[in-house]
Amino acid sequence: MSVLVVGAGFTASVLVKTLRASSPELTLTVWEKSRGAGGRQATKRLGNYSCDIGAQYLTHWNTDTFFEPYVNELKKNNVIVPFEGKMENAPAKYSGDCTHYVAPKGMSSLSKLFLTGTNTHFSHKVQSVKVDEVTKKITVGTDKGRSAVFDAVVFTIPAPQLLDITMDPPLTQQVVDNINKIVFTPRFSLMLVYDDVPTYDWVMKYQNDDVVRFLSWDHQKRMNGSTTQKPTLLVHSSAPYAAANKDKLTKEEAGVEILAKLKELHPELPAPVEIVPHFWRYGQIYRPYPETPDFIVLNASEPLLIAAGDSFMHQSTLPECARAGELLAKVTLNLLKK
Repeated sequence: MSVLVVGAGFTASVLVKTLRASSPELTLTVWEKSRGAGGRQATKRLGNYSCDIGAQYLTHWNTDTFFEPYVNELKKNNVIVPFEGKMENAPAKYSGDCTHYVAPKGMSSLSKLFLTGTNTHFSHKVQSVKVDEVTKKITVGTDKGRSAVFDAVVFTIPAPQLLDITMDPPLTQQVVDNINKIVFTPRFSLMLVYDDVPTYDWVMKYQNDDVVRFLSWDHQKRMNGSTTQKPTLLVHSSAPYAAANKDKLTKEEAGVEILAKLKELHPELPAPVEIVPHFWRYGQIYRPYPETPDFIVLNASEPLLIAAGDSFMHQSTLPECARAGELLAKVTLNLLKK
């Protein structure tokens, strides 16, 4: 039986890892619209330079026994290491019993590890889904003209993106209305590459500012300071700034404003030699699908068409994404057996 997983973020990677282990007879395929894995744990690459432009680190609360095996597996495979630098102005919630981890090869490497061995295709943006009620098959097409037939399709992408896909049969009006109620907090981010910079005693810093919220010296965070990587700074905007400007400014225009604010906050910084802006329309879940059902089944009968991910959860943290992936694997198998 063939199953297509749409999206290659952390939830999807845990889903396919779990399905591979429990049901090796399934033929699993992953389609991801971006050029690499990780979703919002993306690592941007620019020539010899790279930078985590989404999630910056993994926090493991030492009382979280559910997520501990994932942390241990990531450590065993040298994907993550404890963060050893200074995090200035860290949120108060981190004063508890927790450990921060960073990924020397980029945060996208977390998803890459769990996707290992899975037939994964990048630059595959799903544009159409057609259900054949007679053959019980699903034909899925991409924006570049590729199509393939599957027995089941599982969406792990932000649910609002489902509304951009031509569905046959279409989504029910109730599902559409509920998806339109979902709210994510957006973010603008900047990857800034420098020839040389002053020395700071912090590696990551939370700013108390209306425009700039977070800074991270990525080359130091990932311990790449001894490589050819030039000093690279990640800048995240505040959520209110992004929310106010998401439909007003392009990512380039927002980048100009963010860079100007950064210069006010840190006038000692020279001009960067490279500027790469990015916009996260779907940053972290703020208001999930009504009643947070964990997942929804999009097709009333066979074949299986299901949507899940943090759109249907209370949080967008990596432990919650792992829980979602495991639950989704269990639900998928149970529904396929019916």
